[in-house]
Amino acid sequence: RQFAAGGWTSLSASTEAGGQHLPKALELAAYETVHSANMAFGLCPMLSLATIEALEAHGTDHQKSTYLTKLVSGEWTGAMVLTEPQAGSDLGALTATAVPNGDGTYALSGQKIFITWGDHDATDNIVHMVLARLPDAPAGPKGISLFLASKYAVNADGSLGARNAFRPVGLEHKLGIHASPTCVMSYEGATAELVGQPNQGLSHMFVMMNAARLAVGMEGVGIAERAYQHA
Repeated sequence: RQFAAGGWTSLSASTEAGGQHLPKALELAAYETVHSANMAFGLCPMLSLATIEALEAHGTDHQKSTYLTKLVSGEWTGAMVLTEPQAGSDLGALTATAVPNGDGTYALSGQKIFITWGDHDATDNIVHMVLARLPDAPAGPKGISLFLASKYAVNADGSLGARNAFRPVGLEHKLGIHASPTCVMSYEGATAELVGQPNQGLSHMFVMMNAARLAVGMEGVGIAERAYQHA
């Protein structure tokens, strides 16, 4: 809460979403310091920043007003949900499914691994950006769509409702970031929204993935600086 109150979750986000619209380079410089101090903590807002970029690029006006403003303010956090146990880094082999519910939402089912800050109680809600397949999707990478699943339903007045049908079923043990919950997540008919166009999920998700890749590079710089100071 102190981190969010300081404005550190809103540096480069658009002013329309409550951000400061500062240069990306300034945000990266700030987060080098964050990762030097505590990378396990820094991973949480880092994934939120990536979620913000993806929603700014491909979210609907409703998704932006419902989720984006809360992510920018730091009241909620984001998670990037790609990898599956049987697929590893081959995203074309993922099998998670999203079946239309008939009301504009989808029922999301499947298991994902290595989900950084996939579940926690540091904020009131978590916005999951999930890759999955529609029932009639073509095989391989061309049949992947991007979905948004909120840990809690968001009511019309912005308040939080019932818990969604996804949960952590295990924690990964990653060297050096034991204070960061890296989750195995199970989606059990969870309510989700389509982000962007059907079967274009991989290109949409690359906005988030590239933001995360750039941030991970800065993590390396931050950790190297921390190691240099100790040496």
